[in-house]
Amino acid sequence: MSLSLVMKTDHDMAGQSSPAPLDHHRLTGNRPVQFLTAPVPFTRHEASARGISPYRLRTDSRYVQLTRGIWIDTQPETSVIAPLWADHQWLRKQMHVKAMLKLDDEVAGCNLTAARLYGLPLPAHLNERSVHVVTPALNASMTRPGVALHRYKELRTSSFFDLPLISVPQLFVELAPILNVAELTTLGEAAIGPWHGEALTSLSSLRREVTDRDRIHDRKTTESALEMMREGVDSPRETWLRLWLINHGFPEPVIHPAIRCSVVPGVLHPDLGYPEKKVAIEYEGDHHRSSDAQFAADNRRLEALNAAGWTVLRVSKKTNMMQFARILKHHLT
Repeated sequence: MSLSLVMKTDHDMAGQSSPAPLDHHRLTGNRPVQFLTAPVPFTRHEASARGISPYRLRTDSRYVQLTRGIWIDTQPETSVIAPLWADHQWLRKQMHVKAMLKLDDEVAGCNLTAARLYGLPLPAHLNERSVHVVTPALNASMTRPGVALHRYKELRTSSFFDLPLISVPQLFVELAPILNVAELTTLGEAAIGPWHGEALTSLSSLRREVTDRDRIHDRKTTESALEMMREGVDSPRETWLRLWLINHGFPEPVIHPAIRCSVVPGVLHPDLGYPEKKVAIEYEGDHHRSSDAQFAADNRRLEALNAAGWTVLRVSKKTNMMQFARILKHHLT
């Protein structure tokens, strides 16, 4: 099945006003959006209203049955609201959650499904096939292939691009049993940071979710992750780099230390740094090399930091980390 990702309109909501206060019940807020052409699930009754006969549903390859009683049109003309970073996989997941809503309008996306839809980082090995949904009805059942139904007595949900999803603080606790401390720390910092724009939640909200609960599966993991989490981290790779430094015996670096430089106006903020030693560490993603403008900007920053007396060490996914550790140790000692 192929989903067409044709952008219909632009970033209509971007830059219109300052960000609204964080609202855990409607997280779309002033986030920039796009509208993508994608299938919208429909029932047999809705098919009839569209003029699609039961015979066509059975015989026309244009219509694909997602699950018992739910179909999609593989040649859609409908537009769905999506975040700017949404891709083909995001559209598929939102489509499956909307299909489950046709069966039970009280369910919401949860677990790994909600994490993917929120755009939170997950380990590569967690490539789940099931659609995870949650309901506040403790006696509810939904026996469908590829669907994992969870029951949550005190469920709180958020509307995220017209999708009901479990609240981010509850999701954070829910994922603790299947993530290790570093993975949960990375996910948590992405949720409270500016990785995809506005923060999804706050560190205080995550802490409150943990402290207010009498029972938590794997409380040790959640509390250890909260202790390691820091605010203002730009990307999961920056989290990884900071944790790598700590785990290899280096002092915890400062996140985005403020550096004034006479060469350029304003204040520079490298990813990580040790101000007392004037050592800055920058993580370079692929876009730093593929974009000429970004490459030029990086060089200007490097020159300015060097002029201010700072040593700048760069790290990428291809860096020999043992060699990097020896160089960093030399500069710190």
